[in-house]
Amino acid sequence: MRKTLLSILTVLLLCISCLCSASDGKDLDYQQKVVDTFMAGKSYGSIASYLDPEMRRDFTEKDYKDMFASMDKSIGRLQQKDFIAYQKLEGGSLLRYKAKFERAGQMQIIAAFRDNGGKFTLTDLMVLEPSRSSLTINIGK
Repeated sequence: MRKTLLSILTVLLLCISCLCSASDGKDLDYQQKVVDTFMAGKSYGSIASYLDPEMRRDFTEKDYKDMFASMDKSIGRLQQKDFIAYQKLEGGSLLRYKAKFERAGQMQIIAAFRDNGGKFTLTDLMVLEPSRSSLTINIGK
């Protein structure tokens, strides 16, 4: 009886854990897709719908093109990007990647997302040297 109860409790806890992970997994997959699309640097039109309205207002198509032109000139093109952390925050989340560019050592990409009632929008994306990656990012409303 005791073993049966313990087995049922274990299965129940595993099911609950899977459901929680599945929810985070869907959000994470979506946010990684947004970062991939953004970092491809192809067209502003392909990322505009993912941007938070505030970011879309402040970060224009010209800014997007200028950002990649500046990065191409200073650190080169992105060669490799490896996901390292997903952090859920009140009102949103952060994704961190370690990245390698053509003419730069180890870099870090940090993407901040705001949760707008279940729809995540990109509020900020930074490419930094790892020593500068301990910045405070405000994703609240």
